[in-house]
Amino acid sequence: MNFFGTDGIRGTYGSTLKDSTAFLLGKSLALLGDCPIIVIARDTRLSGDALFTALTQGVYSGGGNVINLGILPTNAVGHFVRKLGGDYGVMITASHNKPQDNGLKVFDRYGVKLCLSKQLVVSRMMASLTNERAADSRIYEPVFYDIENIYCDDVLRAVNVKLPYIRIALDCCYGAAYRVAPLVFTKAGANVVAYCNQNAGAEINVNCGATHTEYLTERMKTNDCMLGFSFDGDADRLAVFEGSEQVPNNRIFYAFAKYLNEIGKLHSDTVCGTVLTNGGVEQALKKLGVNLVRSAVGDANVFDKMVELSLGFGGEESGHYLIADYATSSDAIINALLVCRIYAEKGSILNYTVECVDKPCASLSIPITRSNSKLATEYSLASTANRISALYPTCRVILRRSGTENAVRAYLEGEQAADAMREVVATFAVPNDK
Repeated sequence: MNFFGTDGIRGTYGSTLKDSTAFLLGKSLALLGDCPIIVIARDTRLSGDALFTALTQGVYSGGGNVINLGILPTNAVGHFVRKLGGDYGVMITASHNKPQDNGLKVFDRYGVKLCLSKQLVVSRMMASLTNERAADSRIYEPVFYDIENIYCDDVLRAVNVKLPYIRIALDCCYGAAYRVAPLVFTKAGANVVAYCNQNAGAEINVNCGATHTEYLTERMKTNDCMLGFSFDGDADRLAVFEGSEQVPNNRIFYAFAKYLNEIGKLHSDTVCGTVLTNGGVEQALKKLGVNLVRSAVGDANVFDKMVELSLGFGGEESGHYLIADYATSSDAIINALLVCRIYAEKGSILNYTVECVDKPCASLSIPITRSNSKLATEYSLASTANRISALYPTCRVILRRSGTENAVRAYLEGEQAADAMREVVATFAVPNDK
């Protein structure tokens, strides 16, 4: 049994994710080491405090120790595992999911999310244990002193950017970046206009942030900011605005690849995207002499492919970008600072990436119901994709089951994408069971 999905253990708090899960994870990580140190952070979700308590109780019951980072972005866990000499790290978050969800992202001592083999080892340990914690006990673990300033200084030292006189808007999504994002950009010298920058876990990702960019779109029309950045709940996903216009994520990916190539930081003249990276990006990169390789969806899969091929940059269309010189997982604050650096050196991001034009495409998230669940197996999805590809031979067809939600993700690319998508919709629109 593997408790882990595409990006950690995730579910609806109190239903598919319980305090007992966090306890068993904490105890398992502790038992797999020799008095190990577990570095823990969380986002602002209301369930985060209870999960932190259960996780910490598990660590202590297994003989481990805890360093509490408090509320910080996901990549800060990987960063401080390495910096503080931890054995494991855990981020309590459900990323871009709704407030009632939560999750547990686990890092190894190298600051890297657990690979499949390590997931299976941890899962087997969790399955072998019982929940022995006292129901009414609490843990009062103090937050590591001045950790926010340490994180900000480390980030600014890594990216090395100064932003005097630049007016920047931040949508902090009521999430993990609500304090540190404004602090980082203020320390860099920017004039910061911050939105959704309160500890309000009941509002995390609700009509704001990187997955609801209409929030900052409206504010960029009137706030006179040069650049704008939207983060998601755990600040590993980024949306970028230049003036009142949102810069497509594919062009941000291209901008990073182009810039890193120009400054000699692109290893092997190759970058890693995913099966969802638009073919237009690949074409534009080829003209720069840069190759694109593709991984399965998920930043852990991107990272694995980067390690396999010794690459320095990879990313996803969703707004995750992994720059190996700066981080071991996607850090939206680091990535936003690099956008600012490119803007300061090259000017308009839109102009800098004008040659990157997407091929026609269509995407859709299809809820999995009792009626269509048989169509959502790996075999059935592959069969459906092959059938639609045969009907629309110029169209690239990707059908996959989401690792974070109970849904099928459809991505179709090519001149026939709209017609092919109608076939996908018809396939999954089966009658409801009686």
